[in-house]
Amino acid sequence: MSLGVPTIVCPLEFERKSLLSSGGDLRCRIATCGPGREGVTRWAGANRRHAGPVILAGLAGALVPEYVIGETVIAEAVLAAGGKRIETTWRPRIDSVPRGTVTSTTRSVTSRPAKGSLHAVTGATMVDQEAQAFAEVGRDLGWRFGIVRGIGDTLDEPLPPGCDKWVDHRGRTALKEVAGALLREPSLLRRMRQIKRAGELAMEGVARVLAQAVEEGVHDD
Repeated sequence: MSLGVPTIVCPLEFERKSLLSSGGDLRCRIATCGPGREGVTRWAGANRRHAGPVILAGLAGALVPEYVIGETVIAEAVLAAGGKRIETTWRPRIDSVPRGTVTSTTRSVTSRPAKGSLHAVTGATMVDQEAQAFAEVGRDLGWRFGIVRGIGDTLDEPLPPGCDKWVDHRGRTALKEVAGALLREPSLLRRMRQIKRAGELAMEGVARVLAQAVEEGVHDD
């Protein structure tokens, strides 16, 4: 059983707000770090010590066809090209929740061929922009760390090109960029609504898994 209050780190403010509004009693500190390696390293530099586990929670893209929108996946390890692997050290035993592996890229992967290639190169089952940096920091600082991701986009329906510009470096919605994208391509409105709803469903699942893990005590493998 893990001692200390868990800290949940979300790259995006949308993800943090979704957890706070989930209705569950997470009894955790929940913070927004900002997207990508920059966001993780900046936050970790200001929050180096933790008595309890540190959990990266948020959305990820599927690299395998088995994952559907809204599914929650607990990462067993972070994978990178060349066989690099960092095992997570916080993995709650919840039989109904699948285990997977995650790899990171510097920008969103916005096509099925690109996702397929990434899976072939790394072997990972999902992709985000933060897990590798988070795992490296967690390992180097001696954290007990875990990664829980909700599937926000599937293998066959990835995110639109240019979507990375829709959030700023603090993880907040970049309203001017969103408005500009809609002016250039009004048909994006429907896809944006789909993405928002998919994100809400995914974060609802993440919130349930985190609440269960915290309520029952963190019993790891």
